Amino acid sequence: MTAKSPATTPRRGLTPGELAQAAVMAALCAATAIIAVVVPFAAGLSVLGTVPMGLLAYRYRLRVLLAATVAAGTIAFLIAGMGGLMTVLDCAYIGGLTGVVKRRGRGTATAFGAAVVAGAAFGAASIVALSVLSRLRNLIFDSLSAAMEGIAKVLEQLPVLDGAAEPLRSTFAVMLDYWPVLMLLLGIFSITSVSMVGWWALSRILARLLGVPDVHKLDAEAETDDANTVIAPVPARLTDVRFRYPGVEHDALGPLSMELKPGEHVAVTGSNGSGKTTLMLMLAGRRPTSGTIERAGAVGLGHIGGTAVVMQHPESQVLGTRVADDVVWGLPADATADVAKLLAEVGLDGLGERDTGGLSGGELQRLAVAGALAREPSLLIADEVTSMVDQQGRDALMNVLSGLTDHHQMSLVHITHYNDEADSADRTVMLSGNTDNTDMVQTSAVPTPTAHAHGGAPVLELTGVGHEYANGTPWAKTALRDITFTVNEGDGVLVHGLNGSGKSTLAWIMAGLTVPTYGACLLDGAPVSGQVGSVAISFQAARLQLMRSSVGQEIASAAGFSARESDKVAAALEMVGLDPGLAKRRIDQLSGGQMRRVVLAGLLARSPRALILDEPLAGLDASSQRGLLRLLEDLRRNNGLTVIVISHDFTGLEGLCPRTLHLHHGELALTPTAAGGAR
Repeated sequence: MTAKSPATTPRRGLTPGELAQAAVMAALCAATAIIAVVVPFAAGLSVLGTVPMGLLAYRYRLRVLLAATVAAGTIAFLIAGMGGLMTVLDCAYIGGLTGVVKRRGRGTATAFGAAVVAGAAFGAASIVALSVLSRLRNLIFDSLSAAMEGIAKVLEQLPVLDGAAEPLRSTFAVMLDYWPVLMLLLGIFSITSVSMVGWWALSRILARLLGVPDVHKLDAEAETDDANTVIAPVPARLTDVRFRYPGVEHDALGPLSMELKPGEHVAVTGSNGSGKTTLMLMLAGRRPTSGTIERAGAVGLGHIGGTAVVMQHPESQVLGTRVADDVVWGLPADATADVAKLLAEVGLDGLGERDTGGLSGGELQRLAVAGALAREPSLLIADEVTSMVDQQGRDALMNVLSGLTDHHQMSLVHITHYNDEADSADRTVMLSGNTDNTDMVQTSAVPTPTAHAHGGAPVLELTGVGHEYANGTPWAKTALRDITFTVNEGDGVLVHGLNGSGKSTLAWIMAGLTVPTYGACLLDGAPVSGQVGSVAISFQAARLQLMRSSVGQEIASAAGFSARESDKVAAALEMVGLDPGLAKRRIDQLSGGQMRRVVLAGLLARSPRALILDEPLAGLDASSQRGLLRLLEDLRRNNGLTVIVISHDFTGLEGLCPRTLHLHHGELALTPTAAGGAR
């Protein structure tokens, strides 16, 4: 069955997904409108507010655009007054016009016709308003007459233009006699002009945005809109299934044949690029390029008794500000859920009133599992849910996941790289992809802290560094206390600690992106905050750091040279072990390991004084981990690169990071914390 577009699917009210989209786009539009009104000479930025509204109008129903307009208009009015409100309304009108016309496959002629009709309606509304509000009409006309008289007197003082003064007075008097016609023509002219300028600009922006394939999009199937549809994602049988993303020459998955039975716990493993995420998409409702998927009923993604998905990054799945609210967010109005029981099951007993912003990564993932269980799913898919959390959080998550099929009538598909996680499943499905790599990521003990530094000259010197978020407010929160250590040239340092121990804050301070509340962080003897860019940092989620559409453009932008300098781009790719031919490939066509290497290529091409890697091994298979570590070890030993690694994974890091520092509650610890455990 072919899924309907969200914009054409008949439903009552707004779905949770539509509400989320409306909220996000409303925030973007409101922020743009407020900046355009409040900041001097920034009125031109208001055109940016048409982009989120145009995307809403193109992809969703008009009621979604209306909801976003009301929300954005309210926020803009409260902060920036009538100017902010009118800016939001203008953005909604232009975005809505362009999005709807584009969605229906029409062109400039349709947009022009719609603009003329809108202008006529605006002119007619102005006529009615001025007819009723006679005092306002007289005030406006008196002001215009005074202004016109002033212009006429100025013309009389100019020898060449003095003859135009009297015709100007008489013409304006006639126009006031026929003011309804004037208002109608002005309305049509002004609205049509603004609409066509907006159409010209926004249609080009939308064309570029819509040209980017949303290859990993999850959408509920259209058949679940029918009240008579039976939702039953399992049992499921996949026969010779293949999937190929648009514009790619090779299949991302397949041929694959497998069966998923009710109540079964299946682990899915395989190398990066073997198709694990693609398999998740198809189990969640994406149609294969070829082959068949037979199910007992509809997938029911997000529906009660259907399919639920828990993703890799915990922060991206939290929508409620309170823990209890997040569990039930998006449930139908008539649905009931025992929130206290669900939280207790996932190890968050008594935390229902807590702010979700204060949860650790592991707690956020368990909260996501609780939200999934609130829908009583027949199929739960967990995609690399432990890769971004520490050992304590990972153990707690696995205790929850391993017992789900025993306590619930559901099947569990767990996608993982870790051997011990796969061992807890009833059976394992290994995806080989296009490689022979079948190794699993091994675990090892936390290394012992070492104080010995490399013998080179000091590069980074931290003395008594401490940091407090929201300093001086009732919401102040201490992240670091009295951190003192030195990183020498050519040093390799591993920074370890549980989620919330302050590792990322320390990384941002060393990169100069955050100024410590007290203490000093020096790079070559000067504050690093004044040398941003000299210390390169690679974030946990490599995809979020890639801002350009193609590999070559991304590397050139990060390194600071032109993308036309193909020799420099090729050299940067070769430095990180990638084929120079990847320069023309789209970012979204890369595997996770390739994305991390592209980020590194751009950073290393700038010749940084030091390189900080935040969770560089997360989500990588064993072979990709070994390749990345060999590359970094060679650069450190042969090129004298100074490397600081923040990681929950320790296997294979001995050669890259002979020195280890442990953070515990924002302080340097002399021994690994008991909660750190072995990994």
